Amino acid sequence: MNVKRDDFAGTGILFRLFLRRDRLLLPLWIFLPVVLVLANAATFMAMDSRSQGLQSALTEFNNDPLVSSLLGPVMSISLSGAIVWRTVSLLALVLGLGSLLTVIRHTRADEETGRSELIRAYVVGRYANLTAVLILTLVGNLAAGVLIALSIIGLGGTAGGSFLFGATISAIGCFFAGIGTFSVQLRETSGSARGIGVAALGLGMLLAISNNFGGGYTILRWMTPLAWQRVTKPFAGNHGWSLLYSAVFAAVPSIIAYVLSSRRDLGAGILLARSGPREAAPHLSSPLALAWRLQKRNFLGWLVGTVLYIVVFAAISPVLSNAGGMSNWLSGLGSTNWTDNVGLGYVFISIGIYLMSLIVAVYAMTAVLRLKKEENEGRTEMLLDKQVGRFGWMSSHLMVAALGSAALLVVMGIAGGLTYGVATGDLSNGFWHIFGMSVSKIPPVWVLAGVTALLYGLWPRVTALGWVVWLSFNLLEVAWETQIIDWSLMRISPFSYAHYTIKISDLSLLTLFWLLCLSAILTGIGLFGFRNRDVLTKA
Repeated sequence: MNVKRDDFAGTGILFRLFLRRDRLLLPLWIFLPVVLVLANAATFMAMDSRSQGLQSALTEFNNDPLVSSLLGPVMSISLSGAIVWRTVSLLALVLGLGSLLTVIRHTRADEETGRSELIRAYVVGRYANLTAVLILTLVGNLAAGVLIALSIIGLGGTAGGSFLFGATISAIGCFFAGIGTFSVQLRETSGSARGIGVAALGLGMLLAISNNFGGGYTILRWMTPLAWQRVTKPFAGNHGWSLLYSAVFAAVPSIIAYVLSSRRDLGAGILLARSGPREAAPHLSSPLALAWRLQKRNFLGWLVGTVLYIVVFAAISPVLSNAGGMSNWLSGLGSTNWTDNVGLGYVFISIGIYLMSLIVAVYAMTAVLRLKKEENEGRTEMLLDKQVGRFGWMSSHLMVAALGSAALLVVMGIAGGLTYGVATGDLSNGFWHIFGMSVSKIPPVWVLAGVTALLYGLWPRVTALGWVVWLSFNLLEVAWETQIIDWSLMRISPFSYAHYTIKISDLSLLTLFWLLCLSAILTGIGLFGFRNRDVLTKA
């Protein structure tokens, strides 16, 4: 790779352009981590004011096999240490997603829309675009890290530990920015790049959980950025020298991206797309068959990931349930004895299924948003010009999204039930219990798919609001678990009606039916809106 100074010409101008385009989104993922830090700090401060005390509560968390397996042991028995322990995965998720989506938006998405080709008509070097967006994400992550550090200092944390933690979180965000630049080099669509990036983020979370399950200090902590706080150890020794390792590790995918970017054409990918047959097969004669073909590969990837996830959770759940020692915080969520009601053996697996249902909702929403992608690339206009009706075209993708998400949850119930039943030696009871847990999450997942369909049908330019709704439901869950809000506010989320704290036999089937009706109404409004609005054209 022969790098010249002219290859970076125009980087500053592009940086200012990207900064202006992200003037609303950039502050969102910079300040959201600070809100999460302060919210969790408020919860731990409330624990400290009780008779039990924060130190006693954190010691109890360390002795809880379920909490330790999910979050790992607490590194420092203090308010600052509690913040690090509880928020690191949330902060990494926010900055990781923010960095990924920002990079893909200003690189691969701009190439798809032709904006990059227009920009390169001016005096712009071949690495200018990539460098500008990396600088943008670097600035955003550093700003978030500084704000996190200042927040912890304001709560009484030492400056050294606070800035070390902020720098660790910034390094995690920069790593996923690099993953974003790497993924856009491989395939020629932004959807594929997002899929690769989200898969890397999911793999990192799985490795972090595996590290926590092994005691928190296995070799995996060096391999996944989501466990780097156990390498740098803020407030628990402050190993600042480890930041050098994190910085080098975070830079690797970006360096690879620069090398690959010089070996591909604008708009193309390193992995070339397969050319299709000259004539379509007879079974592709319907819009539904075409929608399935477009989404089949994506669905199969989600299916493999879902099965691997639930098999791991179901296999270790009996081990954790036999360990005993459930913390008062976990068993007393919502001021109820839900662990006794659900059954101690099902606590870990029920939480795992609940978390995965939130992720399956992401699949359902992205499957619906395939409609927008097809429209943006001009294929919708071409299809509707033939003997394909608007209702049939949109409903075909909605059916794939609905049936695909339902299939993921059904398969998760089958795989999880079989694994758990074999592990416990009680296949008949264990299978049906876990299968019911999984299938009961279909209505809330379909509600989010309906919200996405409504936004696409009426206001396709603001479909990003669907992700705001999804994030809001996740934040409601975090706020309820940390006792910031009570159950009455939690009921805003459709997932609360199939919550992990509710025993399967106590679920309200009527409520789940009304959620299905709500999703049908939202979807119907979206279909009606699409039939009566203009379709984006390439002209």
